[in-house]
Amino acid sequence: MRELELASVIHEPKGPLCYAVDARTLHIRLKTRKGDVSGVTLLAADPFNWRPSPETGIYEYATETMQRVEMKKEYVTRLHDCWFAEVTDIPWGRVKYGFVLHDGETSCFAGCHDFTPMGENGEPPADHSNYYMYPYILEEDLYKAPAWVKDTVWYQIFPDRFSRGGREDEAGLPEWGSEDADSYDRIYGGNLEGIVTRLDYIKELGASGIYFTPLFVSPSAHKYDTKDYFQIDPLFGTNEIFGTLVKEAHKRGIRVMLDAVFNHCGYEHPFWQDVLKNGRDSKYYDYFYIVDPERPIAPESQEGKFYGEHLNYRTFGFTEFMPKWNTANPEAREYLLSVAEFWVKEYGIDGWRLDVANEVSHEFWREFRKRVKVLNPDIYILGENWLNSNPWLLGDQFDAVMNYEFTTPAVRFFGTNLRNQEPYAPTEFMHAINELLIAYPKPVASSLFNLLDSHDTARILTLCGDNPDIAALAYVFQLTYAGSPSIYYGGEIGLGGDERHNRRCMPWKPEQQNRKLYETVRRLIALRQEHPSFREVDIEWLQADDDKRTLIYRKNAPSETLYVLIHHSAEPQSADVPEDWKGRSLTDLMTGETVDGDAPLKLGPYGFRLLLDRK
Repeated sequence: MRELELASVIHEPKGPLCYAVDARTLHIRLKTRKGDVSGVTLLAADPFNWRPSPETGIYEYATETMQRVEMKKEYVTRLHDCWFAEVTDIPWGRVKYGFVLHDGETSCFAGCHDFTPMGENGEPPADHSNYYMYPYILEEDLYKAPAWVKDTVWYQIFPDRFSRGGREDEAGLPEWGSEDADSYDRIYGGNLEGIVTRLDYIKELGASGIYFTPLFVSPSAHKYDTKDYFQIDPLFGTNEIFGTLVKEAHKRGIRVMLDAVFNHCGYEHPFWQDVLKNGRDSKYYDYFYIVDPERPIAPESQEGKFYGEHLNYRTFGFTEFMPKWNTANPEAREYLLSVAEFWVKEYGIDGWRLDVANEVSHEFWREFRKRVKVLNPDIYILGENWLNSNPWLLGDQFDAVMNYEFTTPAVRFFGTNLRNQEPYAPTEFMHAINELLIAYPKPVASSLFNLLDSHDTARILTLCGDNPDIAALAYVFQLTYAGSPSIYYGGEIGLGGDERHNRRCMPWKPEQQNRKLYETVRRLIALRQEHPSFREVDIEWLQADDDKRTLIYRKNAPSETLYVLIHHSAEPQSADVPEDWKGRSLTDLMTGETVDGDAPLKLGPYGFRLLLDRK
C-alpha cells in the first residue's frame, strides 16, 4: 500500500462520524480520500477485555474478542469516500475501535494517532493507545426527537399575507394581492380567522403541521420586532382566537408551531423603552448589551440614522430597531423562558421555531429545552441555523434546524434563475447531497426541517425560471427525501417571487392558481404519507448522467423499494434500465400503471417517474 497521509483519513468520535443510536448500537463512519482504498474493516471490542498471560501473568488485551465488521461504502462526495458500519454487539455500552484500510493487496491500521502495519497474520496492533474510544453510551445523552416529526409535512404561513377573515371593516387596507414599491412592508390584513377558514385547504393538501412566522404584538408586517410576547397582535386577532385555531387544527390532525424571537426584541418593547428613558437607572439595563455606558445609548449618525459603528447597543445585524437580549442576565433569561412556557402550557402548541438561534447561547437553549420538554415531551424544537448545526443537535438543545444546507444544493440543481452561482450538473448535485447525508447522524437527518424556500429566500418557482414543471421536480426530490419537509404557502399553486416579492398575498381565486402543480404536490404528499420508502434516510444512487441531465436513485424500506427518476432537461430522453430492474414489474405511483422492468424508460421534458417494487 502506498504511503497515506494522516489528513486523508477523517474520523472523530461523538459526532456525525460516530454516534449512539440506542443503548446498544453505534454508527461509525470513516472518510477516506476518494478512490484511495478498496475497502475498510472496522475492529471493535470492549476496552476492558484484558487477561493475564499464561506465561508471564502480565495482563494483555484479548484481541480475539474484537469484532471485524466490513464497512459499506455509504456515499461518494467530490473529495471523499465515506464508509459506514453499524456495531450492535455492545453488551456493556463501551467500545474501543480502529480501522483497517485495504488497497486490494496490502492493509494498514488507521488509529486515532497514526497509521501502523498489521501483524504478519493480520493481527491488530498491540499499541492500544492508538485506538479510538466511545467511553460509554448513556441513555440520557442520546439524541431523541419527537417520533411524529419524520412523518410530518409542514406548511409555512406568513400570517399577514395568507387569508383575511371576519373583518367587517377593511378600510385602510390595500386590495388583497395588490403590489407596488412599498408592498414588501405593507400590512395587508391577513389574520387568524382567515387562517381558520383555510384549515380544510391545508388538510386537503396533505400538510400535517403549520409553521407560523411571528404572531405576537409588533408594529411591522413581519413581526420579528416583538413588542409584547404574551399577546397575539390585534391585527391578527386575539389570544382567544389563537386558542380556537389550535383546537381546530388539532381536530384535523394538524400540529401548530410558533416562531420565538429570543435573540432580540423590538424597539417598542417596554423594557427597551425603559432603558432608553432611564439609562443605567433602568432595572432592565442589563437585559441588553450596551457597548459604552459613557455614551448615549441611541445616538444618531451624521445622516440621521444610528447604524453600524454608530450603534451603542448590540442588535440583530445592524438593525437598529431590534436590540439584542442579554440571555446571560438571569432576569432576562427567566422572562424569555416564561414566554416559551406560557404558549405551551396555555395553548398546547406543538413546536417552537427559534429565530436567529445560533446567536443565542447554548446555555440558554439547554435550559429552554428542559423547561418546555417538561410541559410537553413531544414538542418540536427547531432552530433557525443556516449552516451545519451539529453542536446544537446533540440531544441537549434542538430537535432539528431549518435545513438550508438542503435548500442550497436543491436550488443549484433545479434552479435556472440563479445569481452569483453556477448551476449543478447531476453528478455535482449527487455529491453535494451525499455530503449533506453524512453531515449529520441518521436519527438527526430524520428530523431536519427540509425546505426549498421561505420568507427569507426567493420562491422556488422564481428560482426555477417561473417554469412549474421544473418546480415540480424540486418538490419530487424534497418529498422523496428524509426529514420533515416544508411547503412555503402558495408554492403548491405556483406563487412566485424574488427576495423582495417572496411574501405576496396568497391568491385564492382558481384562475390565479396552477392546479396542475397543486395536484402534483398534493399527490406527492399523499404518497409520502402512504409509503415508508419516501421517508427513509439512505439514498442509493443508480445514475447521475450529466449529458442527459438525469438522476435515478433508490430508497429501500422493509416492505418496498422506491425508484425515483428525475429528468432536468427540455429534451425528452430514454433512461437505461438498472440491472436489478430486469425481469421485474414495477408500479408507477403517479399513474398506477405497471412498468416493464426490461424496457428503457421514456422521460418527457422535465419529467419524473416514481416506481415502486413491493417486496
